[in-house]
Parts: sequence; structure tokens; C-alpha cells
Amino acid sequence: MSLQEQWVVARNRRAAQNQSLLSRSRQQRVERHQNLMAELGRQRQQRQQAIQQQAEQIRGHLRKLQQDRAVQRALDEYTRLEIATQRAKSVAEFLSCLERERAAQSEASQQQLQAFRANLTSDVEGLLSTFAQARQVMASTTQQARQAVCADLQQRVQALRQHARQELAQVAQERQTQAQALQRALTAFRVALHEQVWGNGIPFLTPELEVEPEASVAAAPPQPADEIREPAPAPAPNSTTAVEAEVEVEAPVAPDPSPQPPVAPVMPAIPVVPPAPVAEEPGRILTYVNEYVEALQAQNPDLTLLQVIGNREQVRDLLARGAVELGVDPSEILATLRRMVSETVAV
Repeated sequence: MSLQEQWVVARNRRAAQNQSLLSRSRQQRVERHQNLMAELGRQRQQRQQAIQQQAEQIRGHLRKLQQDRAVQRALDEYTRLEIATQRAKSVAEFLSCLERERAAQSEASQQQLQAFRANLTSDVEGLLSTFAQARQVMASTTQQARQAVCADLQQRVQALRQHARQELAQVAQERQTQAQALQRALTAFRVALHEQVWGNGIPFLTPELEVEPEASVAAAPPQPADEIREPAPAPAPNSTTAVEAEVEVEAPVAPDPSPQPPVAPVMPAIPVVPPAPVAEEPGRILTYVNEYVEALQAQNPDLTLLQVIGNREQVRDLLARGAVELGVDPSEILATLRRMVSETVAV
């Protein structure tokens, strides 16, 4: 036998063995499956029987619970009714007791309120009477104090008036003395100037001193510092005084914004100042005033010339600065301002 044939025979034998083994294992599996299915059927029947028995037990227990609950519900309902009835009785009794207590308390409160009202009325009447008496006493005391204050004020006013009169009389006397001294100095200056100019060829007539009486000076009210001007010299009847009036030049005086206390008259040396050209003064003053107004308008563009002239403090400052810087009399600056105002109004 060849090797191929042996191999075919061995393969057939192995296939037959495998087939027998497969058939035997399939039969065993089928038997085991049948046995398992039979066991599962028996367990299912036992479980169904156990479930039926348990269901019967549960149904019986539920019926018993339902009966017990019904009985307990009836007992609870009865107990609840009894409790509600007892509570209603107790509440009615409590309300009646409260009504009796409230009635008693209201009567007691009414009595207390009447007693308190009577006491309060008497206390208020007594307090009002006390206040009325205190007000009368206070009014009399206040009246006496006011009368004392009025008397004291009257005495102080009289003393102040007397002191003011004395001060005014003293100021008038000092002014009179100062005016006399200034008049004498002016007369001496005129004599010296006349001798220097004319020599001894023309006689010099001394003007009489013009002094205000004390009564008029004392009665006159004190003038502001910006309105005080030096008295002009009285003109003489000859031509020499006219020449002297042309030669005389006043020194620039700055207006004082606040009144100064009276000072004892001093005899200063009066320097001889050459006369300044009169034709150039108005132009210089006008230019200075325009520059002053332009400087103010640089700070406040809405400011006008009329507003500057209408402000007393600014006019006083302008007169003081112009008199010092230009070396002119403040009256000339004031005249220029008046002319500018009249021209502005005319335009």
C-alpha cells in the first residue's frame, strides 16, 4: 500500500472518529438540555406556587389591615368629635371668662382715666397759673433791665456826643491854626518871590488872612479825604499878585483813601518848581487814562469807560497813580475824566 493511500485511510478513520465523538457529545448536550429544562419547569412551578401562596397571604393581610384601619378610623373620628366638642366648650368658657375680665378691666380703666383726667386738669391749671405768675415776674424784670439798658445807652450817647463835640472843636482849632500857618508861609513865599523877581522897585501888598470862624468850622461835617482841597489864595488888586499867581505851582498831592489823624502844622520849605507846559498836559493825561482803562479791560473785557469812572475806588486809584506818575494835580485828571464822560455821552 502506498503512502498516499495510507494517508487517505488514516484521514477517513479520523473523520469517522470525529463524527462519532460529535454525535455522542451532541446527544449528551441534548440530554443535559432536556434535564435542565425539566428542572427549570419544576422550579417554575414551585415558584408559581410560592408566589400564589404569598399573594394569598398578602391579600389576607391587606384585608385584615383594611378592616383594622376602618375600625381605627371610626375610633379616631369618634375621638376627634369628642375632643372638638370638649374644645368648643372650653373655648366658650374661656371667651366668657375673657369677656367678664375685659368688662371689669374696662370699668377699672374708665375709673382710672377719669381720675387721671381730673388730676391732669388740676395740674395743668396749677402749671398755667405758675407760668402766668413767672411770666409777669419775668416781664417786670425784663422791663426794668431794658429801662436800665436804655438809661445806660442814653448816658453813653450823651458822653459820646460830648466827646465828639470836643474832638470836632479841637480839630477845628487845629485846622484854623494850620490854615493861619500855611497862610503866613504863603505870604512869606510871595514876598520872597517878589523880591527875587522885581526887587524893591514895586511895593508888595500883603493880602489879609482869611480864616473861617470857629462856629462854622465846628458845625461843618467832616469831609472825605478825596474831597479835601487846599484853599486857593485870595487874588490881590494889583498886577504883581497876578504875576505871582502865574509863577506859583502846586506840588502833586495824591488823594488819601482813608482820613488821617490831625498832625501838628509843620513849616516845610516850599521849593520853587518851574512851570510845566500847559498845552501838553491834557494829551498826557488822556493817554494815561486810556492806558489805565485798557489795562483794566485786559482783565475784564466787558468793562467800559463809564463803568471805570462810575467806580469810586478805581477813580481814586487812577487819581493817585496819575498824580504820582505824571506829576500833575489830581483835579486836572478829574477834569479830563469829566470831559471824556461828556464826550462819550454826547456821542
